[in-house]
Amino acid sequence: NTTIESVAEGTGVITAQARENATDESGFTFIHCNITGLGNNTYLGRAWKKRPRVVFAYTYMGHLINDEGWSTYKYPERNETVYYGEYKCTGPGSSSSGRVPYAKSLCEAEAKPFLSMTYINGNKWLIPPPKLP
Repeated sequence: NTTIESVAEGTGVITAQARENATDESGFTFIHCNITGLGNNTYLGRAWKKRPRVVFAYTYMGHLINDEGWSTYKYPERNETVYYGEYKCTGPGSSSSGRVPYAKSLCEAEAKPFLSMTYINGNKWLIPPPKLP
């Protein structure tokens, strides 16, 4: 339930997650967010390390999101190792048309682990989300 307001005047990137190994229990999940801002060349994420894991779910993506959605930056070999997922997102920036081939359009079963408070042991350190009417 966060608004992400990009102020990038050129190319912008929302995330740069640093997972190194497939067994690392780390990653970013954005749920019920609103992505707005300037321009039309903002990426949802770029590959900072070898195996970043980022998921956006139920998120409104404004026109500022680049059609490709995601980037491996200067490391094309990371196309095979990144985990970039989207689940039931809306808005003009959420179109899967033009997305990079390594981006995942998640089904319910694939998205479920990322929507749980137990993801990255969040139930031990995150404040529970508010109950919405």
